[in-house]
Amino acid sequence: MQIRYLPVLGILRELYQQPRSMARFREYVARLTGGGDDIVLPIGVANPMAKEQALAKLEELLGLGAEDIGAEATQEAAGRLSEVDTVPITASIVLVDDVGGGWTNRYTTEAMVRFPGRGALKRPFATALAWTSESPTRAQLREEVLAAMYRVAHQQRFGLPVSLGERLRQEGLAAQFAGVQTTLSAPDLHRADQTIGELGEDPPYPQVFSALYGDAAAVELGYQPLGLPPRAGFEVAVVRMRGVDPVASLSRKVERR
Repeated sequence: MQIRYLPVLGILRELYQQPRSMARFREYVARLTGGGDDIVLPIGVANPMAKEQALAKLEELLGLGAEDIGAEATQEAAGRLSEVDTVPITASIVLVDDVGGGWTNRYTTEAMVRFPGRGALKRPFATALAWTSESPTRAQLREEVLAAMYRVAHQQRFGLPVSLGERLRQEGLAAQFAGVQTTLSAPDLHRADQTIGELGEDPPYPQVFSALYGDAAAVELGYQPLGLPPRAGFEVAVVRMRGVDPVASLSRKVERR
């Protein structure tokens, strides 16, 4: 598999150093599309009219060496996935403005990146998200990049996840590949696993979202809560895929949708 790392944080910094005007927005669109009709730079989740806090966070990320971390993680993933047969993948770390970005919802934006529409298959961008509201460690950035690359490789290999079960499998394997650990207690994980299991393989989307992101996120979007802590589904996914080899899983034979 061919994987390359494309640094975009410096490009976003150049945009945010410009006055918040239509000229900046037009420059953002030009960078996003390269002047054509398709997306050529994976900055679609970035807020083109972000305020000062986003520029400050970009400076923080660049000072941390985020682009070097991304490039190193990409090189690592390329080695581990060298025998996997998919199209070339482009990885980037992108800042998402969940503080001053009026159109950015933390949960729906992340879900859109992790579980995209069919257009993602022809644009294999592995987008690792950094948030204006957070200060990630080097280890967390590395995990984000590794998980993002595995996620896209899995989608290219098997198709986009549709059901809750498919989403859990994808995310559990991506977490195994990236070395993500659970944070919930064992009793909470057990209860969450039982609750999610009772939903079945393919419940309606509101239940899928509530299972993955927990009660607080569900209530924010007007969905019925299920009695789950934040990000319960992602934690359950880690447990369910524990001990499964994520690289070997990409080689299993299945019918593509």
